[in-house]
Amino acid sequence: MTQPSQQQIKQELVDAIRMLESAEYIDHNGHCSARRDANSFYINSGASVRGTLTAEDIVAVDLDGRPVDGSNVKPPLEFPIHAEVYRARPKINAVFHTHPQWSTYLTMTGVKQKVVYAQASLLGDMPVMDSPMSVNTREMGEKMVGVMGDKPVVMLKAHGVVAAAESILECFAYAAYVEENARRQYMAMQIGDPYEFSAEEQKLCQVKLRSPSLYKKTWDHYRSKIS
Repeated sequence: MTQPSQQQIKQELVDAIRMLESAEYIDHNGHCSARRDANSFYINSGASVRGTLTAEDIVAVDLDGRPVDGSNVKPPLEFPIHAEVYRARPKINAVFHTHPQWSTYLTMTGVKQKVVYAQASLLGDMPVMDSPMSVNTREMGEKMVGVMGDKPVVMLKAHGVVAAAESILECFAYAAYVEENARRQYMAMQIGDPYEFSAEEQKLCQVKLRSPSLYKKTWDHYRSKIS
């Protein structure tokens, strides 16, 4: 299988960030990355405008946040979110940090996300890091990774969401699924107690929905909404 080029990886990150911004899952401070090698990764620059991002806004940095591509452009202050996931989990090749509304409403009020949406069965238990503070040091990044464990997502209380996966496509799907699940749960709570998928139902959903073609379908849906 042909490996994607540097330019292809950068463009995928650009598309992912622009789609997330268009869906209001990312605001002016969200960031996404893709592993470059064992000791470095690509990420959008801290100063970049997420809604008008281009491949020129994607920089390569090492796990300490130092540029490795000859650029002086700085990564986001919260680059340790990405660095510490890559450091701790060798199979992970993409990390997204979003600032979505619905998921954050739930963590702000201490309401645990339930699996109320079939695709959220792929996320399993969604642990919460009990701090709203910026994850901008290695120590904070390590703490976040400890809470996250081997899960695909971790919630940052009153702050946002971190998703991690083996590919940009899969990571994008997880970032979208966690927010759609939160939206449905929040809206249903205005009427009553939302139905939660049983453990057996979640297992059946996992078998059917853990599929690159369905991740691509999710990607294409959001991709159709940006110019």
